Amino acid sequence: SHFDAIVKHLSESMAVAGVSADDTKAALDKVSNLKPAILNK
Repeated sequence: SHFDAIVKHLSESMAVAGVSADDTKAALDKVSNLKPAILNK
C-alpha cells in the first residue's frame, strides 16, 4: 500500500539521518498506530 511505502521511506530516511534504531522504532510505532485515522478506516 502507499502507506507502507511511506513508512518504509520514513524508516530509511531516519537511518540515513543517523537516528537511533530505538528512536526510529518509537516513531514508526506512533505512525503505524495512526494508520486507520490516516486511511480513514
